[in-house]
Amino acid sequence: MKHDKAKIDRALQECCKASEKALGLTPFDEQLRAAKSLFSGRIVEMKTGEGKTLSAVFAAFLYVKQDDIPHKVHIFTFNDYLAKRDYHWMKPVYDILGVKIALITEKTTFEERKAAYRDADVIYATVKECGFDFLRDFLVFEESERLHVGDTPEAFKLNSREQSSRENSPSLAFDVAIFDEADSVLIDEARIPLTIAGDVDASVSDEFTRVFEFAQTLTEDDYGVNKENLSVFLTDAGTAKVEERFETDNLYDSDNIELRCNVETAMKALFYLKENKDYVVKNGKIALIDQLSGRVARHRLLPGALQAAVEAKHGLKVTERGVVTGVIPIQFFARQYSHIAGMTGTAELAAEEFELLYGLEVDVIAPHNPSKRVDNEARIYYDNEAKWDAVVAQVKSVHKKKQPVLIGTASIEESETLAAKLKKAGITATVLNAKNDEQEADIIKNAGASGAVTVSTNMAGRGIDIKLGGVDEKSRDKVIKAGGLFIIGTALYENARMNEQLNGRSGRQGDVGETALFIALDDEIMVKHSLRKLIGGWRYPKRPKSGDGEVDGRVLRREVKRIQRIAQGALLEERKRLLRFTMIGEKHRDVIFRKRLEYLDDGDKIMMSAINEIWCDYLEYTSELRTGIHLRAVAGRNPAEEYNIDCERYFHGLEERLTERYDELKSQDSPELFRPKNARTFLMEESGDELVRRPILTNLFSEEDFESNEDNDSDDKK
Repeated sequence: MKHDKAKIDRALQECCKASEKALGLTPFDEQLRAAKSLFSGRIVEMKTGEGKTLSAVFAAFLYVKQDDIPHKVHIFTFNDYLAKRDYHWMKPVYDILGVKIALITEKTTFEERKAAYRDADVIYATVKECGFDFLRDFLVFEESERLHVGDTPEAFKLNSREQSSRENSPSLAFDVAIFDEADSVLIDEARIPLTIAGDVDASVSDEFTRVFEFAQTLTEDDYGVNKENLSVFLTDAGTAKVEERFETDNLYDSDNIELRCNVETAMKALFYLKENKDYVVKNGKIALIDQLSGRVARHRLLPGALQAAVEAKHGLKVTERGVVTGVIPIQFFARQYSHIAGMTGTAELAAEEFELLYGLEVDVIAPHNPSKRVDNEARIYYDNEAKWDAVVAQVKSVHKKKQPVLIGTASIEESETLAAKLKKAGITATVLNAKNDEQEADIIKNAGASGAVTVSTNMAGRGIDIKLGGVDEKSRDKVIKAGGLFIIGTALYENARMNEQLNGRSGRQGDVGETALFIALDDEIMVKHSLRKLIGGWRYPKRPKSGDGEVDGRVLRREVKRIQRIAQGALLEERKRLLRFTMIGEKHRDVIFRKRLEYLDDGDKIMMSAINEIWCDYLEYTSELRTGIHLRAVAGRNPAEEYNIDCERYFHGLEERLTERYDELKSQDSPELFRPKNARTFLMEESGDELVRRPILTNLFSEEDFESNEDNDSDDKK
C-alpha cells in the first residue's frame, strides 16, 4: 500500500504537538519511525522503555484520519490492566486529535461493548475479549443482539479483496489490528483456541442406545485403557465383535466414523470413568469431581454425548450436555483483520515465524539511547540443587550493595520455593506469579527501588517499565551507583525470546544494568531434548567433588546453545503441524458464519437455529475424529490428509442435513429452537500431537519379538 509521504509527515507533526500538549512528551525520531512502520503493516522491534505505546497512538491516528478510507483500529494489549492503563494514559492525546476511543475489558457490559464497536475509531482491549465477542455473534437471533454491527457479508467480501495477497487467508471480518507484545500473542499463544460453549437439553438417539447396549456386553479381552491420552480402545477381538454386530467389513473405514465415535464414547463411560473418582451420583444427577481440588465441580458437564452415556450407565434420566458452539484459534482470529501490525521488544528473533504465519516483515528500531547493560555468560550447574544454591548466593551478594534484583522463574511453584529459600537466608522478597494483574503492575513498577528483591514468573509485569529508584525514581542515583537493575534468569527457555524478554527489563533508555543466567544439566529442557546424548557419554560432565557444583567446557556450552535451537525448531514444527488440522476448519467456519449473517439479515430465526445445530455437530465430529486419527497410520495412511478428507466430506453433507433440519423445524407448530444456555468462554491448549502420536498397535511388539516369534515358528515346523 502506497502512501503520500508529505501527508504522513504533516499528520505526525500534528501528533507530536498533541503529545506535547497533553502529556508533556516530545516524541523521539525512533517513535515516529515506528509509527510509520506500524502504518505500513509491519512488526516493529522496540526495546523496553522506548515508547511503543505512543507510537501505536500515532499509527492509529494515521489509519483513522490519513488513509484514503477511514479505518477502525483495535489495539490489543497483553492483559486488561495494560488495556485500561494505555486507554486512560493516551486518551488526552486522542481527544486533541479528534479521535474517539473506547475500552473493552472482561468487566465491560454488553451495551458498552456494542457502543464501542459501533462508535469508536480506536478500541483498547485484549485479543481474547474481542475474539470471544466474535464467537458470541454467531449465536444471536436478532440484529440488535450483535456486537460487531456493520460487519455484513459485504464487509467480508470487501476485506477479502483488500487482503487477496495474503495466501490462504479466510474471508475477513474486521479492519485494523495493532498487537502489543506481538510475538507473545501472535506466535506463542497463536495455537490457543478461543472457545465458547453452552448447555443444551440432551436426548439419546436410537442408534446410540443400540451401541451403548452392545458396549455393555464387551469383556476385558475386548478393550484396553490408555491412561496417557485418557481413552479406551478396542482390541482386535473387540473390533471383530463390533464389525460382526453392526455388519461392517472395516470399523476404521471413513464411512464408520459415527459408529466408531459412539462405541468409543460408550466404552469411556462404562470402562474408564469411575464413580467416586471422576464423578458422584447425587440426587439423581451426575456431578463431576474437580481433579485438582477433589471437590464437586459446579455447573460442569462432560463433553458431547459422554454426559448422557454416564447417565445411561447409572440408569438416570438424560438431562443436559455441554456443547461447543464456536472455536477459533488466536492465529486465525488475527487473520480476520484486513491489516495487521505489531510491536514487541523481541521481534527479530521471531522474524521467520512472522513471515511464515502472517506474511509480515520485521522492522528493528535502534534504541534512542544505546543500552549500557552487561550480559554475563550463562553459569551452568550439575543439578538443580546446586543451581538454586548459587542463585541464592548471587542474590545475597547483589543485595549487600542495595542493588535491586529481579529473578525470573519458570513456574509459580519455583517462584514460591525460591522466595522461601531467600527468606531462610535472611532476604525478604516480593513474589509475583501473575495471579492479579493490577497488584502485579503496582509491585513490578517498584522492582527497581534500592534494595528491592522481586521473584517473578518470567512473564509477570510484561509491558510495564521498571524505573531505577522505584516508580518515583527517588533513589535513582543510588541504584545507578550500585549497578542498576540486576536480572537473574533461572531457566533456559524453549525459545530465546523468553530469556531476552526477561533481560530486556534492565538497561531501559540507556540505563546501566546487568544480567545473569543460571541453568542446570537436569533442567527440563536439557532432559527433554537429550543433552547427554548430544554431548556424548565420555564428554558429559561428572559431578564436581568440591566447590559449588558449577561445570563448564567448550563442548558443553556449544551443545547447551544447540539445545535451545532444537527446542525452538520443535515449537515451530508444532505450529506447522497444527496448521494441517486447523486450516480446513477455518475455511468451513468462515462459510458457515457468512451464511448465518445472511439469514440474520433476513430475520429467519428458524434457519439460524438449524445452522447452529449442524455446526455444533460438525465441531463435535471433528473433535472426535482428531482423537483417533493417528490410528490411520496403521493402514499406511497419512493422518493429516485423512483428517482433511473426512472433514471436507462431512462438511459437504451439511447442506443436505441443514435442509432436512430446517424443513423439520418449519413443519412444527411451535419449533424448539437450538439455543444453548449458560454460555461460557474459555481457552484450550492445542499442539496437534495427534499427527505424531504412534498407534498403539504398532508398539505392541519390538523387532526382537518378531525375530523370536519367527524362530519359534521354525522350531515348531521342525
